[in-house]
Amino acid sequence: MHLLDETVRPEWIDYNGHLYDGYYAVIFAKAVDEFLGRVCLTAAVREATRHTIYTMETHVRFLWEVKLGTPVSVTCQVLDLDAKRVRIFLSMYDKVRNLVVATSEQLLMSIDQTEQPHAAPWLPQSAAILEGLLKEHATLPMPKDAGRSIGIKR
Repeated sequence: MHLLDETVRPEWIDYNGHLYDGYYAVIFAKAVDEFLGRVCLTAAVREATRHTIYTMETHVRFLWEVKLGTPVSVTCQVLDLDAKRVRIFLSMYDKVRNLVVATSEQLLMSIDQTEQPHAAPWLPQSAAILEGLLKEHATLPMPKDAGRSIGIKR
């Protein structure tokens, strides 16, 4: 599922002449904002219902350098879902080279922000959309890097 198109900006370039690692996270965060809109958690809905998501875990992999002015796009695959959490896999593509340059696997939790924020079931309309996406995305191959951990091979 396509979420976002972006172009690498001058202020995002680091001392090595490529996209600063923190800005990969910014691009992925912007894609998650788009994802929220797709599952009926727009800013207006979040404000009206005091229901949102918190990112509980993220794992970013930097696969290829991304240079100034590079057009990138981000896609999303829903990997797993329960009553309060969704696990997604985001892929960032260099649109010129048609190449995956980074990935971000994330665990998002449904949060009720009334009074003290706490985990809560998805809003009904969000749950229905997420269940549909999970079913649709189950027909796609599991990303080979999904569930990958960090370590040094010995």
